[in-house]
Amino acid sequence: MDHAFRGVHGFGYDELRQSQELRLQVENKRQEDHEKCMQLAAKIDAQAFRG
Repeated sequence: MDHAFRGVHGFGYDELRQSQELRLQVENKRQEDHEKCMQLAAKIDAQAFRG
């Protein structure tokens, strides 16, 4: 898990646990990704119902 986390974020899980700044960085990225996914889902739904 640590290796995958390091590959995605550029730092390991232990570093994340020790740094408030890194935790905020990861949470902000997760929030941005979530918002992008919600926008994409809404766009796909709108296209599907347009017929």
